[in-house]
Amino acid sequence: MPAAGYRNYTNGAVTNQGTNGQGWSSTPYSESYGLYLDFNTNRVNPVNSNNYSNGFTVRCVAR
Repeated sequence: MPAAGYRNYTNGAVTNQGTNGQGWSSTPYSESYGLYLDFNTNRVNPVNSNNYSNGFTVRCVAR
């Protein structure tokens, strides 16, 4: 998966391009928050929650 960064919902800025990647899971955390995968060159954290208003990438991943 590419390190596409994300669009911040408070100011619209795209940050962390090339260094971090975030991608939404199809599993919700709550009504306003979703679960997502977070990674960079040093680690992968498969379970985080954040506001759906952040523009994380959405990718179809086949098992």
